[in-house]
Amino acid sequence: MSVSFLAAAALAAGTTGASPTPEPAPMVRIAELEIDPAQLETYKRLLAEEQAASVRLEPGVLMLHSVALVERPTSVRLLEVYASRAAYEAHIRSPHFLRYKSATERMVRSLRLVETQPILLCAKSKGAAGGAVTCL
Repeated sequence: MSVSFLAAAALAAGTTGASPTPEPAPMVRIAELEIDPAQLETYKRLLAEEQAASVRLEPGVLMLHSVALVERPTSVRLLEVYASRAAYEAHIRSPHFLRYKSATERMVRSLRLVETQPILLCAKSKGAAGGAVTCL
């Protein structure tokens, strides 16, 4: 059985009252990109700048992770977690995302967006240093 993050927090705090409006479900997407090898380093720099700005500036961007496949470094995968679909829609209209999209348009050879159904997303608040664990 899945319990929403807010419901779990309410139980932990000892409250049982129902919220007047249901919490929107998080939106989780995987982006699969193929990048022009000649432009890979520039792409990775622009992507890192965009990800950092998105997480820092947008409350609805909960997590953005990017990795490259070891055997194919031009194959980039992004794990994107938004508080809701509305948060995602706001993200793709943000100035920093639009700059990234424009700057990398000719670097990206292909893009496939994979919709997912989140099961459980957990992270340590201080990364490798530990800290409290939060699960959505």
